[in-house]
Amino acid sequence: MNDQPQPNTSKESASLQVPAVMRRTAQSTQRISTALAAKIAWRWFLTPYPFKIPDRERPMEKRFGTPEQFTHQRGLTYPVYTLGTGTKHILFVHGWGGRFTQFTALLDYCEAQNSNFLAEYTLIGFNALAHRGAQGKRTMMPEFSECIQQIQERYGTFHSIIAHSLGCNAALYAQMECGTTADHQILIAPPGLISGMVGLFCDAVGFNKKVHSRIVSNLKKIHGDDFDSYSAPSLAARNTIPAMVFHDLNDNDTPITMGRAVAENLTHGTFIETKGLGHRRILRDPNVLSQIYSFIFTA
Repeated sequence: MNDQPQPNTSKESASLQVPAVMRRTAQSTQRISTALAAKIAWRWFLTPYPFKIPDRERPMEKRFGTPEQFTHQRGLTYPVYTLGTGTKHILFVHGWGGRFTQFTALLDYCEAQNSNFLAEYTLIGFNALAHRGAQGKRTMMPEFSECIQQIQERYGTFHSIIAHSLGCNAALYAQMECGTTADHQILIAPPGLISGMVGLFCDAVGFNKKVHSRIVSNLKKIHGDDFDSYSAPSLAARNTIPAMVFHDLNDNDTPITMGRAVAENLTHGTFIETKGLGHRRILRDPNVLSQIYSFIFTA
């Protein structure tokens, strides 16, 4: 789900803070016409909210410098950033409504542990279609994956893919369906079945079961009746790349049962459960950063 920055509190609210006007629109339109409500719901379901980048992430964006604009197969451009001169490539994959700069704390931690970090590794970050600096207003998870595929075609096999939220699903999809490869992967707060995410969305906005069914029908038209086979838990069952999965017990965006389902299906997966960090602060927790560093860079 969305990756809006939140205050550093022990109880983190969900990112999808639905404006009252959206809930009123959902309620009124579905009383008038299920078809109209479903059309609106589908558009909203595909539209990331453009959250403002927090001040703590701006130094990382500035440090990476001017991005190269890649052209997606849809004909839209998206920014790809690089930092470092090493031969080992690390890809950051953000979640829905997020940015690659959400991994700034991990970069700081790695450099603190290894003064030659950026001489050994090259970091690659991108903002997917309909996200910061990219063209488009609406997107879907497979388009994240197609970005990953394009980036690998340019840079070769990744030493590591580090992903958050929906980005975890995209990373797994890229590896299972688009042919990308990596030596290690870190999956932080991964989502569950796509059908389940549709339910969370409809509950949050206030759409009824009829509208929910229309969204599912749209997904089936695009991806087939078995569209849930492209969900993170299902893709994880086909994945053999060593992985570490982190998920917080108090995640209000992607419930921890989703992360557990992904980890249980991985052939070579380790599951780390945290508490009190929520959906985004987990990206900045020193203990989490330490475990990521040890798994990827000291194994």
